[in-house]
Amino acid sequence: MDKQEINSKNVIKSIISGFVAYGILFMFLCLFILAIVTFFLNEVLISNIRGLYITLPLMAVIILYFIIHSICRLSTYDVFKKCKTNPDNYKNIIKYLNIFFIICIIISIIAFLSLLYLNLKFQVKSIEFNTLKYRQVFSEEHIELLKSKMLETYNESKVNLIISTVILEIGIAISFLSLIPYQRKMIVQYNKFSNN
Repeated sequence: MDKQEINSKNVIKSIISGFVAYGILFMFLCLFILAIVTFFLNEVLISNIRGLYITLPLMAVIILYFIIHSICRLSTYDVFKKCKTNPDNYKNIIKYLNIFFIICIIISIIAFLSLLYLNLKFQVKSIEFNTLKYRQVFSEEHIELLKSKMLETYNESKVNLIISTVILEIGIAISFLSLIPYQRKMIVQYNKFSNN
């Protein structure tokens, strides 16, 4: 069966739409697993173990690396199992896919920094709310003691969350940057099979 030849614009559009579709599917799956792991850790383990704030993001980064590469492979394979393109189009295709990967890195940085900011803001508001609530029951000295303990916990949590966010963001950036040579290899490989 002869495969339809498509231009670089259609290849780019098809790979990106496949990447986004598979990405959303894997994201929901990962969020579900993350919710289960977080629930388990909150129920079973002590929440302020600093090692977990390093170990878990590192494990997540390794898993994400393989997931992102699998999504890249699947989206490229899906395009070239039905179509083929002229090898002269490779340069243009790769250029626009590299721009897409850079945009993905920028979006992930914005998303992670926003989540970090919201999380820390929520913790500060929670301390303020609890302080107001305690004013109805406890003396000022006792409230100051409770507030200092909450602030100490907040500061430790803040450091841990920043460390986790930095590890995750560096890992995601490396994963997407490593797609630049990998994507070219996949396009050449699958297009070669299409042309045979």
